[in-house]
Amino acid sequence: MLLASLDFSVNVGLPEIARSFDANLTSVYKIITVYLGATATVQLILGRVADVYGLKRIYILGLLAYGLAVLLIGVATTLESVIATRILQALGNAVFLALSPAIVTASVPDTYRGQALGWMTAIGMIGMILGSFGAGFVIDHYGWRWIFLARVPLTILALGMSIWFLPAIRKSPEATLDLLSALLIVASILFLMCFLHQTQITGWFSSATMIYFASSSVAFYCLIRRQVTLSAPFIPRNLLRRSAVSLGLVCNFLMYLAIFVNWFVLPFFVAEIVGMGPASIGVFLTIPAIFLLISSPLGGAFADRTHPALASTVGMFIIFICLASFQSVNNLSTSFGFAVRMAGLGIGMGIFQSSNLSLIMGNVSPRELGIAGGLSGLSRNLGTVCSVVFLGAIFVTLKTTGQELTGTSSAQVSDAVTTYIEAFKFVYAIAAAVGFLGVLLNLWLWRSRKA
Repeated sequence: MLLASLDFSVNVGLPEIARSFDANLTSVYKIITVYLGATATVQLILGRVADVYGLKRIYILGLLAYGLAVLLIGVATTLESVIATRILQALGNAVFLALSPAIVTASVPDTYRGQALGWMTAIGMIGMILGSFGAGFVIDHYGWRWIFLARVPLTILALGMSIWFLPAIRKSPEATLDLLSALLIVASILFLMCFLHQTQITGWFSSATMIYFASSSVAFYCLIRRQVTLSAPFIPRNLLRRSAVSLGLVCNFLMYLAIFVNWFVLPFFVAEIVGMGPASIGVFLTIPAIFLLISSPLGGAFADRTHPALASTVGMFIIFICLASFQSVNNLSTSFGFAVRMAGLGIGMGIFQSSNLSLIMGNVSPRELGIAGGLSGLSRNLGTVCSVVFLGAIFVTLKTTGQELTGTSSAQVSDAVTTYIEAFKFVYAIAAAVGFLGVLLNLWLWRSRKA
């Protein structure tokens, strides 16, 4: 998880990479979009592959792929080779995201599962913080290539530790791998990601957008038909029939759908309305990560001592309260007030993530751990992408543009600021409503738990 989260450093290095290859930012952004899209597309497949061939074996192969990829990117001579090799790196990243919770669950007693998953989440946050703050220093002193090359020794260390210390988790003799189902899953997710991306380029009803949507729908329909007819479907039939798993995945999706608004709407608001500078915004956006780092192990321990559904309800309720509190902000709001809200969101996320993972992973059999981890990662990725696409589209449609904020008269500026603030509050009201729905679903899971 540390290696996966260190990739936040790439965001900091994009301008330097663009200068190095004399490329425009549109081309360089593919370094991010290709990586995220490839990760989302294959992590469910790799989770099931691990169930069939063994968690430890696939995890080690993922480390090898990741290490080779960051080495090749570090010595790449063209932007095209960097982008192509990011697909290989995404395979390793998908393995980390899908199998880390599975391996942790299989390696610790049930009484410590939540706390162990909480520490796993916290380690991921350490990587994000190090990647965000350390990348600037590395790039200034050694160049952008070293944000990749510096991960090679870390990967070798992780590989050695995995070989020697990871338990030999046996593959399930009952697990099967249907290749046609795997291809249909890849097609449906890939075309869905292309559809969501295309809406931001050509709009919702362009021919390209509709083609991607239709392709995803057809692939998904064929997948469902095949799952119904197979005696051993790719996704175990009774896995999603367990409410703790299916509703846990839905709640995970809702949490990321609601919370990710803070990373693409709030920076514009505090910059254009409150007047924060780039450095302040960078520090400001790390506040949730710091508090998540602290609260994740505590949330996991709380889940172990009570019930994961109760702990996830508490976490989601904190998120809902913090999102709803943004209804009181205006152009006179202080940085301290925003920081308190972001700290609260970090606490809620930490409690929710560790307990939600414990809820899902604790209700699957050993032969389903990989696919369950893949589904959890997929729900997270879909939540973040849908947040950017849907809530972002609403915000862009309603808000006043930056140029309008610098109108010729004070009356025009005042009206523009008012419109901007109302658009901001409207989007946060939707996010809070989504969070409240998550509270209700988690509460229902807790109330309906087995005695």
